Amino acid sequence: MASPFGRREVKLVLVVVLGTLLVGAGILLTVRLREAIDERVRVGAEATGEVVHVERFRITRSFSANRLTVDYTFDGVRYRERFSSELDESEFRVGELLDVRVDRTDPTRAATPDGYATEDLLLQVPTLLEVLGAVMIVIPLALIRTGPRRD
Repeated sequence: MASPFGRREVKLVLVVVLGTLLVGAGILLTVRLREAIDERVRVGAEATGEVVHVERFRITRSFSANRLTVDYTFDGVRYRERFSSELDESEFRVGELLDVRVDRTDPTRAATPDGYATEDLLLQVPTLLEVLGAVMIVIPLALIRTGPRRD
Protein backbone atom coordinates (compact mmCIF):
# COMPACT_ATOMS: atom_id res chain seq x y z
CA MET A 1 0.00 0.00 0.00
CA ALA A 2 1.42 3.38 -1.00
CA SER A 3 1.90 6.17 1.48
CA PRO A 4 -0.77 8.88 1.37
CA PHE A 5 1.95 11.46 1.83
CA GLY A 6 4.06 12.62 -1.06
CA ARG A 7 7.58 13.93 -1.04
CA ARG A 8 6.27 17.52 -0.95
CA GLU A 9 4.25 16.95 2.23
CA VAL A 10 7.21 15.31 3.99
CA LYS A 11 9.41 18.29 3.13
CA LEU A 12 6.79 20.70 4.45
CA VAL A 13 6.54 18.75 7.71
CA LEU A 14 10.33 18.85 8.08
CA VAL A 15 10.26 22.64 7.58
CA VAL A 16 7.63 22.89 10.34
CA VAL A 17 9.84 20.81 12.65
CA LEU A 18 12.84 23.05 11.86
CA GLY A 19 10.72 26.14 12.54
CA THR A 20 9.69 24.69 15.90
CA LEU A 21 13.35 24.12 16.76
CA LEU A 22 14.17 27.75 15.85
CA VAL A 23 11.38 29.04 18.10
CA GLY A 24 12.66 26.86 20.93
CA ALA A 25 16.23 28.06 20.38
CA GLY A 26 15.05 31.67 20.48
CA ILE A 27 13.24 31.13 23.77
CA LEU A 28 16.24 29.33 25.28
CA LEU A 29 18.63 32.08 24.14
CA THR A 30 16.34 34.74 25.64
CA VAL A 31 16.43 33.00 29.00
CA ARG A 32 20.23 32.60 28.92
CA LEU A 33 20.86 36.24 27.96
CA ARG A 34 18.53 37.51 30.69
CA GLU A 35 20.28 35.30 33.26
CA ALA A 36 23.67 36.68 32.16
CA ILE A 37 22.45 40.28 32.44
CA ASP A 38 20.85 39.66 35.84
CA GLU A 39 24.06 38.06 37.12
CA ARG A 40 26.15 41.03 35.98
CA VAL A 41 23.78 43.44 37.66
CA ARG A 42 23.72 41.35 40.86
CA VAL A 43 27.47 40.85 41.38
CA GLY A 44 28.94 43.74 39.39
CA ALA A 45 30.82 46.66 40.85
CA GLU A 46 28.82 49.86 40.50
CA ALA A 47 30.01 52.69 38.29
CA THR A 48 28.31 55.72 36.80
CA GLY A 49 28.15 56.09 33.06
CA GLU A 50 27.29 59.04 30.85
CA VAL A 51 25.21 58.51 27.72
CA VAL A 52 27.08 59.97 24.74
CA HIS A 53 24.94 58.61 21.89
CA VAL A 54 21.47 57.11 21.50
CA GLU A 55 20.29 55.07 18.50
CA ARG A 56 16.86 53.62 17.94
CA PHE A 57 16.27 50.81 15.46
CA ARG A 58 12.90 49.67 14.15
CA ILE A 59 13.32 46.02 13.23
CA THR A 60 9.66 45.28 12.52
CA ARG A 61 6.46 47.23 13.01
CA SER A 62 6.06 45.99 16.56
CA PHE A 63 9.69 45.45 17.54
CA SER A 64 12.30 48.10 18.15
CA ALA A 65 15.74 48.18 19.70
CA ASN A 66 17.53 50.90 21.59
CA ARG A 67 21.33 51.20 21.62
CA LEU A 68 23.17 53.53 23.95
CA THR A 69 26.84 54.46 23.75
CA VAL A 70 28.03 55.06 27.30
CA ASP A 71 31.31 56.33 28.75
CA TYR A 72 32.18 55.03 32.21
CA THR A 73 35.28 54.83 34.39
CA PHE A 74 36.28 51.78 36.39
CA ASP A 75 39.45 51.63 38.51
CA GLY A 76 40.68 54.82 36.87
CA VAL A 77 40.36 53.46 33.32
CA ARG A 78 37.82 54.93 30.90
CA TYR A 79 35.62 52.64 28.84
CA ARG A 80 33.18 53.33 26.04
CA GLU A 81 30.59 50.63 25.49
CA ARG A 82 27.44 50.14 23.47
CA PHE A 83 24.51 48.90 25.50
CA SER A 84 21.46 47.43 23.80
CA SER A 85 18.01 46.35 24.77
CA GLU A 86 14.50 46.24 23.44
CA LEU A 87 13.03 49.69 23.31
CA ASP A 88 11.31 50.26 26.62
CA GLU A 89 9.39 53.08 28.27
CA SER A 90 12.48 54.97 29.42
CA GLU A 91 13.82 57.60 27.08
CA PHE A 92 17.56 58.13 27.42
CA ARG A 93 19.15 61.36 26.28
CA VAL A 94 22.73 62.38 25.55
CA GLY A 95 24.46 63.61 28.71
CA GLU A 96 22.21 61.61 31.03
CA LEU A 97 23.87 59.60 33.81
CA LEU A 98 23.00 55.99 34.50
CA ASP A 99 24.16 53.22 36.83
CA VAL A 100 26.42 50.63 35.26
CA ARG A 101 27.32 47.32 36.90
CA VAL A 102 30.80 46.29 35.74
CA ASP A 103 32.15 42.73 35.93
CA ARG A 104 35.17 42.97 38.26
CA THR A 105 37.15 40.40 36.25
CA ASP A 106 36.39 41.96 32.86
CA PRO A 107 35.43 45.66 33.06
CA THR A 108 34.38 45.68 29.40
CA ARG A 109 31.46 43.40 30.32
CA ALA A 110 28.79 45.46 31.93
CA ALA A 111 25.05 45.77 32.32
CA THR A 112 22.62 48.34 33.61
CA PRO A 113 19.85 47.70 36.12
CA ASP A 114 17.42 48.64 33.32
CA GLY A 115 18.33 45.44 31.45
CA TYR A 116 20.75 46.90 28.94
CA ALA A 117 23.89 44.89 28.28
CA THR A 118 27.08 45.11 26.26
CA GLU A 119 26.02 42.22 24.01
CA ASP A 120 25.01 44.97 21.61
CA LEU A 121 22.36 43.82 19.14
CA LEU A 122 22.92 40.17 20.07
CA LEU A 123 19.99 40.76 22.41
CA GLN A 124 17.75 40.94 19.34
CA VAL A 125 18.81 37.54 17.94
CA PRO A 126 16.30 35.53 20.04
CA THR A 127 13.39 37.55 18.69
CA LEU A 128 14.62 37.17 15.12
CA LEU A 129 14.96 33.39 15.62
CA GLU A 130 11.45 33.20 17.03
CA VAL A 131 9.96 35.22 14.15
CA LEU A 132 11.83 33.16 11.54
CA GLY A 133 10.69 29.96 13.22
CA ALA A 134 7.08 31.14 13.33
CA VAL A 135 7.18 31.99 9.62
CA MET A 136 8.69 28.58 8.90
CA ILE A 137 5.80 26.98 10.78
CA VAL A 138 2.89 29.01 9.37
CA ILE A 139 3.72 28.99 5.67
CA PRO A 140 4.20 25.20 5.28
CA LEU A 141 1.10 24.51 7.35
CA ALA A 142 -0.86 26.69 4.97
CA LEU A 143 0.57 24.78 2.01
CA ILE A 144 -0.07 21.26 3.27
CA ARG A 145 -3.10 19.73 1.59
CA THR A 146 -5.62 18.19 3.91
CA GLY A 147 -6.73 15.57 1.41
CA PRO A 148 -6.67 14.61 -2.24
CA ARG A 149 -8.38 16.96 -4.68
CA ARG A 150 -11.53 15.84 -6.41
CA ASP A 151 -12.36 17.47 -9.66
